[in-house]
Amino acid sequence: MSSFNSLSLSFLASKPQAAASVLQTLKSAQAAVYLDDIPVRTLAPVLQNMETWPAARILDLLPLEKNVAIFAQLSYQHVAALLRLQTTDRRAQLLQALPGKLARPLALSLAYQDNTVGAWMDMSTPHFFEELSAWECLALLKKIEHPFGCSLPVINKKHHIVGVVTLDVLLLSPNETELGKLMDPAVAALPAEMSIKVAKNSPDWDKHTILPVRNGHGAYLGTLSRSTLRAALPMQQAGRAIAAGDSVLAQLSTAMITSAAGLMSLSTGHTSEVLPDEDAGDKQTVNKELPT
Repeated sequence: MSSFNSLSLSFLASKPQAAASVLQTLKSAQAAVYLDDIPVRTLAPVLQNMETWPAARILDLLPLEKNVAIFAQLSYQHVAALLRLQTTDRRAQLLQALPGKLARPLALSLAYQDNTVGAWMDMSTPHFFEELSAWECLALLKKIEHPFGCSLPVINKKHHIVGVVTLDVLLLSPNETELGKLMDPAVAALPAEMSIKVAKNSPDWDKHTILPVRNGHGAYLGTLSRSTLRAALPMQQAGRAIAAGDSVLAQLSTAMITSAAGLMSLSTGHTSEVLPDEDAGDKQTVNKELPT
């Protein structure tokens, strides 16, 4: 950008955390124009120090090639967090443009079986670092144009979920109070690979309308809302009925197999083996760690 002078570049390079605090308060389009001509080696540390939600909004507006170059300078955990927050179209474009060594694990991290929490989570929910003050958080929330619920996930610098803060607590708290002191740290994040049938039993639904979702290492992935869970459960039950053979042909085939098994048992003098309960795998506690 022609109006950029050496002092501005020096400030970005020498104080990336301070620069990030200023830039994330700007409108995304304004910040993107301001940063468009900044060298990647200078810009990457600034974005690394930003809250992930405003950083993702800025990256949406930067050229795709620059976005790819920036991702090459960031940690995998930070890239994954930013990618989840970017728009669906942009995410698909980036996965195509990124080197295969990085794109493959990122794509796998977004894929979950359709009966799991991960398949139903909302990756666009804003979340913030525990050091952010209440008034800074409220200022960032005012820039969001879509509904995001009444609770906000709070993460640490490793992108691990550490708690949830509700909007009423946020609004009634002193401006300078950090989110880490306002959050409810007792909320148990739902493992992404947990079945939604088990997730409905979380006691935290009594206090929160959305719950954070984590991977097997504790990293924040998104949120699951109570309304989404209610919609998902009957759909999964319907899907299970279809998968089990809820058709005339399937029922006739089942009847023929059952009859044949009965004749075999009569001829051999043995009864057929009882099949295990297909839901046995779902009978686990909410807080149990699942494999990634």
